Amino acid sequence: MNNPLVSIITVVYNGEKHIEQTINSVLNQTYSNIEYIIIDGDSTDNTLNIIKKYEDKIAHFISEKDSGIYNAMNKGLALTKGEIISILNADDYYFENTLQQVVDIFSTSQSDIVYGNMVKLRTIQNKDYLKEVVPNISLIERTMPIFHPATFVKKTVYEKIGNFNEKYKLSADYDFIYRAYKNNIKFEYIPQPLTIFRVDGISSINCQSYKEGYKILVLHGSPYDKEMKRLVLKCKIKTLFRIVFNFFIRIFGLTKWNEKRLINKWK
Repeated sequence: MNNPLVSIITVVYNGEKHIEQTINSVLNQTYSNIEYIIIDGDSTDNTLNIIKKYEDKIAHFISEKDSGIYNAMNKGLALTKGEIISILNADDYYFENTLQQVVDIFSTSQSDIVYGNMVKLRTIQNKDYLKEVVPNISLIERTMPIFHPATFVKKTVYEKIGNFNEKYKLSADYDFIYRAYKNNIKFEYIPQPLTIFRVDGISSINCQSYKEGYKILVLHGSPYDKEMKRLVLKCKIKTLFRIVFNFFIRIFGLTKWNEKRLINKWK
């Protein structure tokens, strides 16, 4: 793969807070052979005005209602011309040499999917705290083993196994990765941080992702489906605890104490 075209898809809806940082992280890459595609879900805030500032540098821009995040991603996939495809969330952003590192691996190996580390970002009291996390592909039959925003896929993989299954609202990326694994697609790991991911997104506060994960494990014949089913119950208990905990935080005026607790956790 000599200087391959890399297609990057960003799906966004009312993302005015962070979309500009996301766009700039793509446009300011040290690797330049990029096709940038933005699929907007008919935003009602200032998102569209921000995107239009960069319209001359965006290959495709669509703004219309969709039936979910994976429906929007599939719209983006249908537009791609690149040999390598990545999906970057509207809250997240790349390191400036991310794409060059990925292209170098694809150019010197027979890999079909390249993935790396991700850096979680949480903002507390207007200060950013970062924590690097490492994927573990050996967990693929138990849970999502790699980080979708730090994963790069050859277009030929989508052509072979299909796009995202839109019946899943939160976990279609896991279903896609599992299908790739079952089809003997070759994965390769880069032991480097590739993407910064903002926590507290939709999948981090919704037990539906565990429910879908259970269905995916059953579908693919994983021997660990019952473990995931137990995680569904555990998530419901944790969610209830979080609701009660936050209620008492507000009632007893412990917001500052809770912020200090979170800062210590993220240091």
